[in-house]
Amino acid sequence: MFTTIIKPTSILLLVLFAVACTSEETSTDRPEREGSVEIRPDVVFVKTDGEPLYRYLESSGVVEPVRDLTIQPRISGFLEWHQIADGRRVQQGDTLLRIIQDEWRLRYLEAENAYLRASQEYRIERELRERDGRTSRQSSDSESGEFTERDARILQQQTGYLQAQIAFDRAKLDLTYTSVIAPFSGVIHTNLNLSDGAYINAGHDLGKLLDHRSVRVRLDVLESELARVREGMDVEITTATGYKTTGRVRTISPMINRDRKTGQIVVDVVNREGNLRTGMTVNGRILTETHSGRLRAPRSVLLERDGRQLVFKLSGEMVEWVYVEPAIITPEYIILNEEALQAGDTLAYDRHFALSHQQRINTRMRN
Repeated sequence: MFTTIIKPTSILLLVLFAVACTSEETSTDRPEREGSVEIRPDVVFVKTDGEPLYRYLESSGVVEPVRDLTIQPRISGFLEWHQIADGRRVQQGDTLLRIIQDEWRLRYLEAENAYLRASQEYRIERELRERDGRTSRQSSDSESGEFTERDARILQQQTGYLQAQIAFDRAKLDLTYTSVIAPFSGVIHTNLNLSDGAYINAGHDLGKLLDHRSVRVRLDVLESELARVREGMDVEITTATGYKTTGRVRTISPMINRDRKTGQIVVDVVNREGNLRTGMTVNGRILTETHSGRLRAPRSVLLERDGRQLVFKLSGEMVEWVYVEPAIITPEYIILNEEALQAGDTLAYDRHFALSHQQRINTRMRN
């Protein structure tokens, strides 16, 4: 029988070899430590400027013509001729419609004849009474028989002269009503399709004549902002299609709508090109305030930390926060007057909510 003897030196060599192999495997499989890689966030920046900040009052309103006329015949009759068609342009003095005059001319002639008869009867009766009055004065040597204006008035009533005169004047007026004349130049709006020969009633609404050379826009303004509006202020008017023009505040309503808490202003707008039409909804913007400061920046650069407001200013490859107290804030811009800032500085605009002081970043400029 043989006995294997292991020497202590050999055991030590085996242990060291095993430890070396384990250490090599461990070092091969272990990844690099994360702290050795620098991660920089992408931050969007914007350049500031020294331009003034403008504060506007904005509201929407509806366009209405300065002048409009409802086309209504004053008498009934059969339509002889007309030019009442939607969109037709007419000039001042043009005839819009004409009613067949036959019936109304006969009424005029009848009234004229009755007036002439009554006038003749009155004249004869007056001459007789004046002659009798002169005879009476000569016999009595007094003026009690003088024919006065009061006597003449009574005689006109007794002979029917006054009634005939009124009827004749009415007949003349009705005859003029057979034609409807445009009192001003404009555009006709109607939903009717009238035909020559149609019978129309007096007072029937046939459409409207609209003068669009100048229009008005009524804007509702919050009562808290109404005090900033003055008569004569310029108003920028914009349509849904992007057309822009300028009007002027004409009047400011003296009353406030208690339910809506708004007041109304009326804006006059010259509309020579006819781009503004009755009933169109438009936006109105009034410049009410102008503010200047050290620099102007977009509203989005402003952040709040621990109840204080601050901005992040670009300095090389890092950002520095600067505590600020904006002089003016609007939905679009802010005005800053801090000495640590000046016009032209680059401030963080977006992706900056989690930044810290002197943090390194990747810079992206806003388009």
